[in-house]
Amino acid sequence: MISENQYPALLLNADYRPLSIHPLSVLPWRKAVRKVMLGKITPVAEYDVTVSSSSIRLPSVVKLRQYVRLPRKVPLTRLNIWLRDGGRCVYCRESLLTSELTFDHVVPRSRNGDSTFENLSSACIECNVMKANRTPAESGMNPVPWPYQPTQVELARAARRLGKAMPTPRDWKDFLYWDGELEAD
Repeated sequence: MISENQYPALLLNADYRPLSIHPLSVLPWRKAVRKVMLGKITPVAEYDVTVSSSSIRLPSVVKLRQYVRLPRKVPLTRLNIWLRDGGRCVYCRESLLTSELTFDHVVPRSRNGDSTFENLSSACIECNVMKANRTPAESGMNPVPWPYQPTQVELARAARRLGKAMPTPRDWKDFLYWDGELEAD
């Protein structure tokens, strides 16, 4: 019996690019098989595994039949802020586990600071408490890097560097990490 989490299918747009790099756009094998059977997606590559009740091979890479226009902005999430900041406190530069992470509003909320990529930074508890309800100029604590809106490619690189990227099947490599250094087989 194949579990639901085994053999995910990389989901590509009609132009053969992933719908999302981080988080990576994947479908559980059951959903991928169902959508292939319904003609909604096309298999591009397959695992050497078949569904036991039939001779259908599980898709490894699938693409949409119709191109989907994608938003270019990365979603504002705790993980994406942590990745953008390199898994470190922006004030003391100590490495942080995601469980140790707090977020600092560079311009405090009490001073109309927004919850945006441009105003949120990863901080350890000690630095966040020390900065308190002050601006960087008032506290003498400047975030490094200064908060900014990251791209999906930057977050994918950071995820690989910080070990948060999911393992990728060999068939996926032709469609992912096209911006990275090539590996010899």
